Amino acid sequence: MPSASGLREREGVVDVWISRLRPHALASASLGIDVGLLIVKLVTAFLTGSLGLLSEALHSGLDLVASIFALLGVRAARKPADPEHPYGHGRAENLAALGEGCLLLLAALGIGYEGVMRLSSGRAEVEATAYALGLLAGVVVLEASRATVLLRAARIWASPALAASGQNRLADIGSAASVLGGLVGVRFGLWWADATAALVVAALIARAAGLLIYRSADILIDRAPVGVEDEVRRTIAGVAGVRRVGAVRVRRSGGRLLGDARVSARPTLSVEGARQLSQEVRAAVERAHPDLDLAIVVEPQSAEDDLVERVHATAARQGMIRDLHNVTVEREQDGSLHLSMHVKLPGHMTLDAAGAASEELERRLREEFRGVSRVDVHLEPLEPTLVSGADVTAGRGDLAVAIRRIVEAHPDVLRCRDVELSAREDGIVAHVVAEMPGEVSLERAHAVETELEERLRRALPELSEVVARAVP
Repeated sequence: MPSASGLREREGVVDVWISRLRPHALASASLGIDVGLLIVKLVTAFLTGSLGLLSEALHSGLDLVASIFALLGVRAARKPADPEHPYGHGRAENLAALGEGCLLLLAALGIGYEGVMRLSSGRAEVEATAYALGLLAGVVVLEASRATVLLRAARIWASPALAASGQNRLADIGSAASVLGGLVGVRFGLWWADATAALVVAALIARAAGLLIYRSADILIDRAPVGVEDEVRRTIAGVAGVRRVGAVRVRRSGGRLLGDARVSARPTLSVEGARQLSQEVRAAVERAHPDLDLAIVVEPQSAEDDLVERVHATAARQGMIRDLHNVTVEREQDGSLHLSMHVKLPGHMTLDAAGAASEELERRLREEFRGVSRVDVHLEPLEPTLVSGADVTAGRGDLAVAIRRIVEAHPDVLRCRDVELSAREDGIVAHVVAEMPGEVSLERAHAVETELEERLRRALPELSEVVARAVP
């Protein structure tokens, strides 16, 4: 008796062998077997007069058509997506499985009708020959092997068409065994055994066909796989940056899953940020469901109690505004709100056009917030995309030393790490890096940066601009 580990090892070897094949090659081989079985069963059925064997031959004929469906379905499903089929051709396999089920059901009805008629007539001339018995015994062994290979291949390649073909082979095993039992009964003088076996075959075929039609139709009408949507929803909710998970829809297409999901994030998220969030959500879902191709739609969702974020979101809806900063929401003593902010607009705009944009922003803000008493919008030009400059730090060592001295004189600065001087059209721009204790709050660090910029501009008028940066 082989051990459990030995059986698992053999199964692993079989799976490796199957994985080296191609789905359409396996379907083609199965098609060839069906042709051979159909011819042999038909000849034997006519020679013996057995309704059971004739039903088996008819079953094999339908298997042949079903194998053709499976072959065509597998080949079509493996085609890449194209403009006319943007979701791919995976449904071709499900359609092939549905067609196979319908043919099997028709065969079951025909076989059942003939079996009932023979039993009603009370007579049947059947020769239970040894070669007929041998043929059926061989069919049982062959179909058992074929069912094993097809079902494992369906699992490896996630192919509904091959899975349907494998299930069909399992039905073939039961039907062949039933016909074999019927012929044995005839040899023992039970004239009704052959027709009874045919009815058993019809019942087995009808059951397999019903399951096949039900499962294939379920997929074709986009029934959601049980539990998958909830699992996807939980996975998405665990991704940082997702505020809410909206509609999630998942459906099957061949051996894969297709779906879409709507997620909400902060309204100030940039297009690049939304793209990055979509990639992170898709990666998290792919780890949990590798067979799911998910489309993501990112929508804005403001936090009602975050007034500054709501100001940013309102401005973002006005396409002309490119940059909004220094936003302050002040609650006055009477409960009203005073909003102030800096807005950047294209520098080539006239003051009239910029003023109109500012008035439009104010109107939108008053619609967004109730009880706004005042809105102050400081207008600034957008920076040019490229400026000309030159590093003059080495040539202006005296200026760099003076900057270092002023920076290190600040009580909150540990030392001046770096100074770079850039000569531009409108003067010299100083870039200063000041070290501060790491435990200082960002708010205090920014205040120190502002103080340093003001001190340097007052002490050194030749500096047209100062950019101070605090680092731990």
